[in-house]
Amino acid sequence: MRNNDCQAATPKQPLISIITVVLNGADTLERAIKSVICRKYKDFEYIIVDGGSVDGSIGIIKQYESKLAYWISEQDRGVYDAMNKAVSLASGKWVYFLGADDQLLDGFETAASYLKDEKTIYYGNVYRPIIDRIYDGKFSAYKLACRNICHQSIFYSRCIWDKYSYDLKYPIFADYELNLRCFADAHIKFQYIPVTIAVFSDEGGLSPTQVDVAFEKDKLSLIKDVFPLWIYFLIFIRSFFLKILAHLKLQKVSTTIYHYFLGIQPVHLKKNVIKKKEEKKE
Repeated sequence: MRNNDCQAATPKQPLISIITVVLNGADTLERAIKSVICRKYKDFEYIIVDGGSVDGSIGIIKQYESKLAYWISEQDRGVYDAMNKAVSLASGKWVYFLGADDQLLDGFETAASYLKDEKTIYYGNVYRPIIDRIYDGKFSAYKLACRNICHQSIFYSRCIWDKYSYDLKYPIFADYELNLRCFADAHIKFQYIPVTIAVFSDEGGLSPTQVDVAFEKDKLSLIKDVFPLWIYFLIFIRSFFLKILAHLKLQKVSTTIYHYFLGIQPVHLKKNVIKKKEEKKE
């Protein structure tokens, strides 16, 4: 249902579409909704896409219906199908995703003031209570090859979605695959915002608890297509040794090596990656 009273964008700040997709998230959904509607920053619309919940989630959505620009409840083909659907419903210049078990923080308002260039993907940090740490600072090319930018910390402009969407081939890491494609795009920049935007409650989420077989199968080839060969070879060697150490149950050694490799890499590699991609085309 669409709420026609949704506040319009102001001339000074871009309108943000905040999107929450949910399936049977009644235990945490209200907390997520309240973290959005209590914002001092009001230049946004809030959209909720429910996948056919049977646990009381729909009742919670209806309770806050007047605060929503749009909501719908129908079966889908998974979380990324729901997210693609939500983007098609959004009218904002920028799109931001908040999980049904996450919470928006005051850093959201600070981050909103950075949103200027529609060919730039802006990202900040999230707080992960399960490990009690801020995730994860500025990403270099190597760091992105190792792990993903949390989607609860990213703002995508409308023009990104005019060109790309989540690939449903990857049920768990379609957001990672999208970020890799965007990073390889010479027309898109990534800019880090030094603020913590949300609490990422990943204890019951998809990525930490399940394996995306298709993504794991394709990851090295995706990295090879996106990054310079030296990064591909580092990731290949790293993956090989981490598998051996994991097999030997030497998890602490594995973790130490993981952080060592992250620590020795330079930060500013985007221009080199773009240059390499352009040389390949020639």
